[in-house]
Amino acid sequence: MKKIILISCLLTSIALFGAEKDLPDNVEKNIRSAVSSFSGSERRDNYSWYKDSYLEMVERLDKSGIPETDKQMIIRRLEAMYGGNYPKQLSRVNDEINDYKGLVNRIREEQNTIQKNAEAENKKSKEEIDSILSSSSIPKVDLNRIEQNAKEEYPNDYTLQKAYIKGAIKTYSDLKK
Repeated sequence: MKKIILISCLLTSIALFGAEKDLPDNVEKNIRSAVSSFSGSERRDNYSWYKDSYLEMVERLDKSGIPETDKQMIIRRLEAMYGGNYPKQLSRVNDEINDYKGLVNRIREEQNTIQKNAEAENKKSKEEIDSILSSSSIPKVDLNRIEQNAKEEYPNDYTLQKAYIKGAIKTYSDLKK
């Protein structure tokens, strides 16, 4: 019975010790440097506090959905601001995550606005193409060929198609004279 209890205690301690997360070497060094001025139990307590703060910060970044390269950039920025003070970094990480997400949203909104403007310009140009083609005095066969060439050259960009058609009509008219 004693052997079973001792073995179970040993296995439990190994499991608990093995489950503990390792810190990157630079973080370990920063924490040891930060707590070096303390002594005894105060050093152990501060070491645990700093370590837990770092691990919590990394966990929040992992749960945030931010890409890995951007997470590393946030970690470097926090380290540059606060050095090895991981509790302070932990207190600021949510602000950094929110700032990052806000920036991403602003960029996304700006891109959507640019895309909507381009689509509106494209739609306007398509209407102008129809107007140009209907008001032209060029024979229908030649006009269809010009339009087809414009579509082949610029398949999805009606603004460039319009410029191509205008230029081709002008050149055609000049050559006919």
